[in-house]
Amino acid sequence: MVALLPAVASAQDGIGTRILQKSILEDGMMDQVSDMARKTVATGLNAGDGYGEVWIRDFNTFITVAMDVMPDGKIRDCLNTFFRFQGPEGDIVDGYIPVDKADLDNTGGYAYRLSDSAPHFAAHKNTVETDQETSLIQAVFQYVEKSGNRAYLQETVDGKTVEERLEMALEYLYSRRFSDRYGLIYGATTADWGDVQPEHAWGVAIDENTHFAVDIYDNAMLAIALDDFVSLTGDQDRKKRWTEAREKIVENVRKYLWDSEKGKFIPHLYLDGSPFPESFDENTIYYHGGTAVAALAGMLTRDEIADANSKMLGNVRKAHARTIGLTMYPAYPAGYFKGVGMYPYGYQNGGDWTWFGARMIWALAENGFIREAYDELRPMLARVIENGGFNEWYTPAGEPMGSGTFRGEAGVLVTAIDMLREWAVQHDRVTMPEGPGVKVVFAFGQSNAANHGQVRHSASGHVVNYYKGECYPATDPLIGATGNDGSPWTRLADMMVSEGLADSVVIVCPAVGATCVGDWAEGGYLYQRLTETVDGMLEDGIKPDIILWHQGESDNIANTSEDGYVNRFLSIRKVFRDRGIDAPMVVAAASYHPACIGDGDGNDSAVRSAQKRLADSYDDIFPGPDTDRLDRCRYRHDGVHFSGQGQDMHAAMWLKPVKKAMSR
Repeated sequence: MVALLPAVASAQDGIGTRILQKSILEDGMMDQVSDMARKTVATGLNAGDGYGEVWIRDFNTFITVAMDVMPDGKIRDCLNTFFRFQGPEGDIVDGYIPVDKADLDNTGGYAYRLSDSAPHFAAHKNTVETDQETSLIQAVFQYVEKSGNRAYLQETVDGKTVEERLEMALEYLYSRRFSDRYGLIYGATTADWGDVQPEHAWGVAIDENTHFAVDIYDNAMLAIALDDFVSLTGDQDRKKRWTEAREKIVENVRKYLWDSEKGKFIPHLYLDGSPFPESFDENTIYYHGGTAVAALAGMLTRDEIADANSKMLGNVRKAHARTIGLTMYPAYPAGYFKGVGMYPYGYQNGGDWTWFGARMIWALAENGFIREAYDELRPMLARVIENGGFNEWYTPAGEPMGSGTFRGEAGVLVTAIDMLREWAVQHDRVTMPEGPGVKVVFAFGQSNAANHGQVRHSASGHVVNYYKGECYPATDPLIGATGNDGSPWTRLADMMVSEGLADSVVIVCPAVGATCVGDWAEGGYLYQRLTETVDGMLEDGIKPDIILWHQGESDNIANTSEDGYVNRFLSIRKVFRDRGIDAPMVVAAASYHPACIGDGDGNDSAVRSAQKRLADSYDDIFPGPDTDRLDRCRYRHDGVHFSGQGQDMHAAMWLKPVKKAMSR
């Protein structure tokens, strides 16, 4: 499993990177899917509602999310249960199920194992796979890394420590699944990372018909597991031995599985013949999942990862698919796998699996391709929201298939979200200024209070932009407000510092374009946004020193009455006052909109009267600038939003009322 490390954005320096950072931090789909994922994982550890088992290959991909929503003891019990079913040679089972739900007498089904130390469960091993051992090592690594509980490695399970059992799992692969010819591990033939072989309709048990093969997925999983074990063990001899083993795996992958001419991995190296017709050129198939795991295992250069993403996107277009979760392209022809679900572009034969597509997103993020990672993540998030939950796989057309509440999808998406969010937070985070000279400006309203001006401005080093617990350079576009262009607040903050009103300024700007005053009032769709922003500030020990409101254009269009505007604004005011925030509020006279030019020269008398009445009626509300005066072409680059000159004027017009309000 990958570590959540910061990366360098591949977008151009400056504004491109700022907009990318802002987009990631503000992305509501990320918040929604992350919340959905945690609720889904909190309901159990089985793979999904189509499975009774807890599978190790699945649990490995959502263990860190499970640790957020379940007691530590339950996570360790799950890991230990796999150790309790470990074979004497070190092999690890696929999964376990409550014994009363296991069909122990079905001779044509799973060969169940029972354990005296886990009497309530029965376990089984899909013998065509070669990723159970590596999945468990990776899962333990994630548990130890996140919990910090290194003592767990010395915990005894049925007479052996966890660390000893992890090494036993590695020993099993090297003694029972290792090809001396290639210096790589092997398993049965499967489609990419799949767990069914083509020779049988069920396809999960090795027998005399099995065709053994070396593939990239199993060996990439091994390389990651070897890395993880070396990090976990404190024994220097073990470190040396398994470090060397990992280096050989990577070397042999590049030597035998990498096709340098085609820039791709060969699907299989067969140990004793292929299950497919001699006329079939299997190397025309591009494996997405195995390639993604290989990238995570450090088996590809940065340029090769970029090329892999490009090839995957090309395959998505050719398959008329939705995401790079597409298992492979092209799919195996009809009839090549006897399983009825393995038709072309079905199940593991070309179905679209977020479970692996998101791992390519991890690899992109780890290697600095932030823009690409974000672009590929968004359609995966969108379909979770569209379908109202997590699904095992999708058809290329996007239809949800297989198990619902699929926790593997939930887990990999949370990891992808966390990686991108971590980059966005760490990219240019700065320290919150301290001292009596720090002034916090809370500025909101609609588009002319947000980032919809024509010209961007970067404030001085004395000005920062606060958003959800962190501070960033106060550079347009401000994080927290809609729009990706200029705002008046970076300019005003510089003026406040130069005029001696503040030593430094913290800008908080949750402004949203095209909003009415009622949208922000109680009952409006932005009321929660406002309350959460204010509550978040207070939790971080931040209180506004002044509150600036620039809004009214949409109420001009909506013909809001004077009383209606006043009452709704008072509901907004109440949010601050009920929370002990007594900072002065400065309300601009703002109503001009060219769509209303036939009446009042584009201004609205009711809105303007309401804004004046608020300042006249309440001691804590002050009149702000009359920006309706900035109605000439040179001030409005598109008739509505301010030009560069208009933004300079807009900011300058705030300075006097801000001085007055702050000196009250």
